[in-house]
Amino acid sequence: MVTDGRSFVEPEGANFAADARRVKTEPQRTPVLAARRAGAGEMVVRGQERARSNRLAWMGMLLLGGLVGVAGVVPPPEAGAQKASREDVQAAYLYNFGKFVRWPENAGRGPIEVCVAGDDPFGQTLGRLVAGEQTNGRSFEVRNLDRPEGAGECAILFVGRGDKAREDAFLGAVAGKPILTVGDAPDFLTRGGMIQFLMVEDHVRFSVNLEAATRCGVGLSSQLLKVAVAVTGKPETGGAR
Repeated sequence: MVTDGRSFVEPEGANFAADARRVKTEPQRTPVLAARRAGAGEMVVRGQERARSNRLAWMGMLLLGGLVGVAGVVPPPEAGAQKASREDVQAAYLYNFGKFVRWPENAGRGPIEVCVAGDDPFGQTLGRLVAGEQTNGRSFEVRNLDRPEGAGECAILFVGRGDKAREDAFLGAVAGKPILTVGDAPDFLTRGGMIQFLMVEDHVRFSVNLEAATRCGVGLSSQLLKVAVAVTGKPETGGAR
């Protein structure tokens, strides 16, 4: 399993849940106690959010390690945990793609900007996943784009399925630039996109247009290519590492 040099730490949500159960059994005797009880409830919510983000981040690493959706191995859910939605898994992929992509040196060494074009299907999930995370000394930032003019500063650009004219406008704005383009439209790769999400037996998987990526100077790790459903185009001599 690819872990980017780090071990996965079990989520702490169970501890917060235990605190919540303990607080629930205490009588409400004073305003101070009521305030403490409310504070504990907030801690539970924050703990559940962190636990969910940790589960998704781990899922993304498993996905790119070829385990989830291939062998059917998934992290054990906590009691009462909701099944991850398609958008949740896509967000986990987008975060982890940043660890398996090599950009040209002249592309800059600032934060890895993960941009979402148009309507954001991920809600707060993607932002929570990347918060405080780094890869190769670079942090992550999430940015939503209403117009394609600002897309040239992105490192990863997700273009969701919708109006084709809008999709083409965003793809056109980054054509030839070292920006990893990801989408879920059925013909995304044939229109110049680099990675396309698709559903395979109720699992989110992806295909790769390697020719489009290498043409724009975006190097894709061989580990990522191994778990792709399909790869079109051939790598340059030696391939991506």
